[in-house]
Amino acid sequence: MNNLNDSIKHIILLTRVSCSKQAVEESTEQQLATCQKYIKNLGINQFEVYTLKESSSRGKRKEFQQMLNNIKKCDGCTALIFTKIDRLLRRFNEVPELDKLRQQGKLQLHAVKDNMILTKDSTASDIHRFRLLAADAEMFSNRISEETREKILICCQQGRYPGLAPIGYRNQRNKYGLAWIYTDVQKALLVAEIFKKFVEGNSLKQLAVWCLKTGLTSVKNNPLGTKAIIRILQNPFYMGQFRHNGKLYAHYYERLVKEDVWKKCQIRLKHNRENKE
Repeated sequence: MNNLNDSIKHIILLTRVSCSKQAVEESTEQQLATCQKYIKNLGINQFEVYTLKESSSRGKRKEFQQMLNNIKKCDGCTALIFTKIDRLLRRFNEVPELDKLRQQGKLQLHAVKDNMILTKDSTASDIHRFRLLAADAEMFSNRISEETREKILICCQQGRYPGLAPIGYRNQRNKYGLAWIYTDVQKALLVAEIFKKFVEGNSLKQLAVWCLKTGLTSVKNNPLGTKAIIRILQNPFYMGQFRHNGKLYAHYYERLVKEDVWKKCQIRLKHNRENKE
């Protein structure tokens, strides 16, 4: 598998792991070692390494797009070397842009473990195989997403919140290794006091000042302003429920406020909105 020639002006070794760091993925070190062995066998010593730490199936791929922009600016052809097609992409809609660069002679694709090279002169059979592998990579990604959604739904139905615990709680595994949410004793008392003070008539601004004095901060340790306090008061988690995809589920973690207190807070918040207080 050798199609590097004098037209190649730039060589990139590409490695990628997703943000979720799925167990099935090779590490970037393993990928890089495979790519380095490949070019060493070709007698090549000069290259650039791109390590992408982003999902190839969710959101905008800023690092990937930046790499392509750099390739477009380069004179001559760039050989992009990676282990497998699914390290390059998992969305079929990215194929046309890569194909355009290939047809222009700006890009060669070298998938080492897939034993594939694509150049501007590749046969219809090679191009077809590349597209099949790209489609397989997208299907694999979609299947993982589908399985993840199913696991999250089961989690919700069992009363387990599949996210970051709100202020007053902390995420931690229990003695059985199961992800659980426990109260952060010190913060929990202060959060409960917010509900109590709001029901008693304290304004949102007064509560913000009180939080500053007591040292109660957000999950990211930022001061709590009025908007953050509203989010706390509106969050049903504190009275025994959580929202996921627009649906309410009962949870089995410790409650910080009673349901009637939470409902009184909602009534007052609605009154504030209607009177723009």
